[in-house]
Amino acid sequence: MYQFKTGIDENEYRAFLAENAYHSFMQLPEWAQVKDNWGKELCGIFDGEKMVGAALLLIRKLPLGKCIIYSPHGFVIDYSDMEKLKSFTDGLKKYAKSISAISVKFDPFVPKENIEGQENMPDFGNKFDDTIKNLTSLGYIHHGFGKELGDYFQPRFNMAIPLFDENGAVDKKALLKTFSKGARSYIGNYHKNRGVYFECSASTEDLPEFVRLLSFTEQRQNIRLRNEEYFKKIMDAYGDRAKLYFAKIHLPTYIDYLQKSIDKGENAEKNQALKNEAQSVLATRGETIALSTGLIILPRKEERIKIAEYLYAGADTSVFPNLSTPNGVVYASACDAVDYGCDYYNLGGIDGDLKSPLAVFKKKFSPHIFEFVGEFDLVIDKLFYFGFEKLLPKAKKLIKAIHK
Repeated sequence: MYQFKTGIDENEYRAFLAENAYHSFMQLPEWAQVKDNWGKELCGIFDGEKMVGAALLLIRKLPLGKCIIYSPHGFVIDYSDMEKLKSFTDGLKKYAKSISAISVKFDPFVPKENIEGQENMPDFGNKFDDTIKNLTSLGYIHHGFGKELGDYFQPRFNMAIPLFDENGAVDKKALLKTFSKGARSYIGNYHKNRGVYFECSASTEDLPEFVRLLSFTEQRQNIRLRNEEYFKKIMDAYGDRAKLYFAKIHLPTYIDYLQKSIDKGENAEKNQALKNEAQSVLATRGETIALSTGLIILPRKEERIKIAEYLYAGADTSVFPNLSTPNGVVYASACDAVDYGCDYYNLGGIDGDLKSPLAVFKKKFSPHIFEFVGEFDLVIDKLFYFGFEKLLPKAKKLIKAIHK
């Protein structure tokens, strides 16, 4: 006889998550600290004294005393066990009704296990087709198989670099060999010879520079990301597992390299133009400037399948775009993920057609594709749910502010 409980102790909840094959970093209590404009509840289902399923619930208040519940990349449960899944669903319904929820929205971290051309995929513990079949049989509404990046609260497609091969964990040199020739060409000595180097920081004092570089990505893609306060919440919540990476260039070294190339007669006209640009930047911005950046979250050491998350990235391409420093940021941070013992380095969401510029960039690193089962709703209040889903699309867009 299973028992559903709320108000779960954080330590007990964390211990349960650590025993499971994989769960998203968004199911940790830290994510609720980041999303502090939502309410939070830790719930679980127990077989006697043993927790056998759990979820972080984020709760957004709505007018008329209503609310919506969202479990990001939840639930953490065996979706093949119908008795357990039904007991969890029944308990969740009862709790949701008690707080006047309209619905419970969630997007299980269950990737398709049989994508053509991908070998050595680890066992994430749940099957793609069975998860959808079992949830819909219990009355959950499945929102289909959309392929656009913004179709759901979280992207349904991710690209993640495997940090292993058929023989086990790879080292940094083996990792580099898996990248495309085009990506490898702009990593290592290419950068070193031109005065480009990489720094890692866990200090919030570096956030202003991170946000400055991120703004260039916002301008190029005509999107609005997050402000400095939001990123500080991430770094405060995840502590030393949240890392900022920077690609920086020492301009005197770069100018010296270009002059030597000119003296050798190597692409003299092009290199002279690059040298003139570097000298101009040196005169106005100083000897060292940051060119690109990334924010990475490392997993807890106790996770069974360890996945590093590459959350945000930015690059100032107004100067020296030829240096392709984002390649180096990915490699530098992925190398640290290798040292940390990670199984995957998740580059994040992409469109499902794999043809967007973002997907083309990420393809260079020979990633696995994670195609998730998609988004589900458990309807609690049918009348309000219909209005919320069908008649108030603008309100739905406001709720989507949960995205990463």
